[in-house]
Amino acid sequence: MRQYELMLLVHPDADEERLGAVVERVRRVASDHGGGVVSEDNWGRRKLAYKIGRFTEANYHMANIEMEGAGTTVLENSLKLTDDVIRHLLIRKDEE
Repeated sequence: MRQYELMLLVHPDADEERLGAVVERVRRVASDHGGGVVSEDNWGRRKLAYKIGRFTEANYHMANIEMEGAGTTVLENSLKLTDDVIRHLLIRKDEE
């Protein structure tokens, strides 16, 4: 099982329900591929370093995920299709 770190930039006007739906999608994909979300941290609404599209702010959400390697493609494709996700970054953590 591999460890991943996921950073999500979610639409700044997204309420808790819409943010929860995005996080639930991440949980579902991880569990479908034999893992789950190890920890989550909602950083709240912050100013972006540079403008992304028309957005100058976003809701930041970080999650540590454990799943098989094949799930990364499914997760990234799912996040690309989600309208509330402005940008995401999924990286594999180093083996300790």
